[in-house]
Amino acid sequence: MQYTSPYSNPAGAPRLRQRQRRQRSSIALFVEDPVQGTSTLLTFLRRKAGSFFSLGVGILVGLFLASLISGSQPAAAPWKGSAVVETWTQRQGTHRSTISLPTIEQRERVFRTLSTLTGYHTRYCLRNAQKSYRRQVYERYEPLVGFEQHHKRKGLRGHLQRIVPKVARRGIFADSSDERTEVEQIFSHSRHGADGKSSLATSYDGHKYFFAINLYNSFDVIPDLFSNMFKVSAILGFQNVFVSVYENGSKDQTKALLRLFDALGRAVGLRVVIRTSLRTRGAFNHRIEYLAEVRNAALAPLWELRETEGEVFDSIIFMNDVLPCVDDLLELVWQSRRQNAGITCGSDYIFHEEVGQPVFYDNWVARDMNGTALENAPFEAVFRDMESSHRFQRHLPVQVQSCWNGISVLDPAPFYAHPHVKFRMAKLSAGECSASECSLICNDYWNAGYGRIIMIPRVKLAYDKQVWDIVHPERRNLTYIRGYTRLGGNPDDPHSDPQDRSWYGPHDRLFRQEESEAINFRQPPPYVWCWGWDGAGDLEGPDVEPVWEKMPNMTFDPVVVRHDRSFTDL
Repeated sequence: MQYTSPYSNPAGAPRLRQRQRRQRSSIALFVEDPVQGTSTLLTFLRRKAGSFFSLGVGILVGLFLASLISGSQPAAAPWKGSAVVETWTQRQGTHRSTISLPTIEQRERVFRTLSTLTGYHTRYCLRNAQKSYRRQVYERYEPLVGFEQHHKRKGLRGHLQRIVPKVARRGIFADSSDERTEVEQIFSHSRHGADGKSSLATSYDGHKYFFAINLYNSFDVIPDLFSNMFKVSAILGFQNVFVSVYENGSKDQTKALLRLFDALGRAVGLRVVIRTSLRTRGAFNHRIEYLAEVRNAALAPLWELRETEGEVFDSIIFMNDVLPCVDDLLELVWQSRRQNAGITCGSDYIFHEEVGQPVFYDNWVARDMNGTALENAPFEAVFRDMESSHRFQRHLPVQVQSCWNGISVLDPAPFYAHPHVKFRMAKLSAGECSASECSLICNDYWNAGYGRIIMIPRVKLAYDKQVWDIVHPERRNLTYIRGYTRLGGNPDDPHSDPQDRSWYGPHDRLFRQEESEAINFRQPPPYVWCWGWDGAGDLEGPDVEPVWEKMPNMTFDPVVVRHDRSFTDL
C-alpha cells in the first residue's frame, strides 16, 4: 500500500494553512525561533502600537473628566491638623504608633452617641432657650470654633487677615524686653521638638487648650462634667484640646467612669491622659502642701509635652468637681481671651441653711481690689468695694485681686516662662501667710506681671442639684401664668422681662453690650486680707488669726498685656 502525505491531499489544505499561521505567530517565533527574537519584538510592537496609543489616550481623557466632575463639587471641610496625631504617652521619650484621626462622619456618629450619655443635672441647661439668645451665642462664640470652613482664610488674603491684626497689636516698634522676647519665643508657631525638628503635635495653627481636672469621689458629677467636656471640645476642635485628669483616693466608682471616658475620648480623636492614685492626705500632712501637689500632678503633662514634643498650649482650663453648662465654659474662655486676662473665674454658690438661699462660696480665696475677702452672702452683699459690687449685680466682668471659684481659665505663660509658676504652699520661714494654694498662685501671677484677674458673674456654678436648680431657673411664660403683658420696649432687650432683671434668672439671659467691653484694669491693693491655715490633719477651717498681709512692691506694670491671646479678628 502506497503512503499518501496529508499535505499533498487537497482535503488537508485547511490544516496546512493553520500550521503556517501558527508558524508566523509571535508566540511561535519566540518559542521556536529564538535567533530572530529582536526582529520579532519590533514586529510585535509595530502591530500593537495603535492599541497602546488608544488605551493611553482613553485613560488620560477619563482622568481629565473625573477631575472636572470632582472639582465642580464642594470639597469636604477638613479639620485643622487632620492626617495623623501622635498619641501621647505617660512615659517620657516613649512613642506609640501614630493613628489616623476619624472622619467628620465618624466624629458626628460618636458625638451623637456621647450625647445620649449626658448627665442628669445639666441636661437641660439650654432647655427651650429663646431664639434671641441662641443667635447671640452663635455670633459671640464663633471665634472660638476650632472647625474652620474650607472657604475661610484661604489664599493670600486669608493669611493677611490672620497675621496683620496680631502684628498691629503687638506693635512693630514695641520695646522688646527680655521677658517679652521669651514669651514670644515660647508661643511662636515655629516651635520645634527637643531634637530640633518640627514636632508633629505643633503643626496645628489653632488656639490650643489644656484642660486640667482634679477629682475625688466625683461619681455623681462626672457624667455632667465630661458630657459637657465633649461638647465644648467639639466646638473648640478635638485636635486643639488636651485633657489631663488626676484622681486619687476615691472610694466610689470614680475610677471606673474615668476608664469609660478615656475610651470614648480616644474614639473621637481627643487626647486624654488619666492618672489615678490610691494616695490620700494623711493625718499629719499639711493641707495646702498636699493640695498643691495634687494640682501640680494634673498639670504634669503640660511640662512633659513641652519637653518631649515641643508642644505648648495657649490657655489652661482648670476644673474642680462642679456642674458647668456648655455656654458657661465657652463664656469663661471667651472673656479670658477678650480681656487678655491672666486668670478668669466664674462664681460658685452653695446653699446656706440660715439664709435660706444660695450664697457665694469660695471666699477663702476670692479677694476684692481693695484687698478684702468676699462674703458668704447673697449676691447683693458679696463685694465690699462699691464699684465691684455695682458691676457684679449687673452681671458685668469684675476685676479682683484673686479668685478660683470652681473653674478658672489661666494664661499658661507664667508656667512656661522663668521663673516658673507652680502651685505651692506658703513660705512660712519667710513670714508668708499660709493662704490657699489658689490664693498664692494669684499672688505669683501678680508678681510675674500677669495681674489681669477677673470674675464673670454670669457664669454661676454649683456643686449639687439643689443649688443648680435655684441658680438656673426655667424661663416661664408670664402671660400664661398671671396675664403679664409687656408694656413697650424691645422684646430682645434684657431689661424688658422681669425674669432677666432678677439675679437668679433663666440661663438664656440675653447678653448686653457692656459685657463685651474691655475692662479698665487697676493696680493691685497694697495689703490683702489673709486667713491662714497652718495646722495639719482634717481641720474644719483656717486656724490662724487673719492678718493684713503686705504685698511686695513691683517695679513694673502688672496689668500690661504680655501674652496676646485675643481673637485675630478683633
